[in-house]
Amino acid sequence: MRVRVIAPLVTLLPVIVFLLNYGLFQQPLNDVLERDNRNQVMTARAHWRWYVDPTVLVYDLQGASGDATGVDVVRAFLQFAYRQKDRHFDRVELAWRGASRFYVQGGDFAELGRQYPSRSPVDTIPILPGMLYRSNGSKAFSTRPGTFVEQNQQRLLDFTSFINTWVSR
Repeated sequence: MRVRVIAPLVTLLPVIVFLLNYGLFQQPLNDVLERDNRNQVMTARAHWRWYVDPTVLVYDLQGASGDATGVDVVRAFLQFAYRQKDRHFDRVELAWRGASRFYVQGGDFAELGRQYPSRSPVDTIPILPGMLYRSNGSKAFSTRPGTFVEQNQQRLLDFTSFINTWVSR
């Protein structure tokens, strides 16, 4: 009798995990990508790490057309952050085709989401590199001394490096 009960539960568990991830993350991401025509230059997936770790959200870019710009990629990410702003994660991994490249702290992700309605993606570009960490936990981009103009120029270079590393087409 016990085997008859356990076998269907073991079979259903992966389906339940998939449906939970799909409903919480993938469907909202699909909405973001479909509702804004500018986002249709990319494909992405979103799920808990290993589909079962609720402390880490994975935002996994699957593809970006040659027409996709860094602003396009970040805009879709920020729109998704807005949709997830009330959820708590320790961190959000930014992956390319399954390989984690960077992560942001969960609190920074939520703050980006909360600020999205009042801040343009272009305004976020200078601050985003400072929020990024490499998979090993080190800061992805260091803060450098200099004048305001010099720092902003370096942040734009850091942003370009971030996009080129994240989206290696």
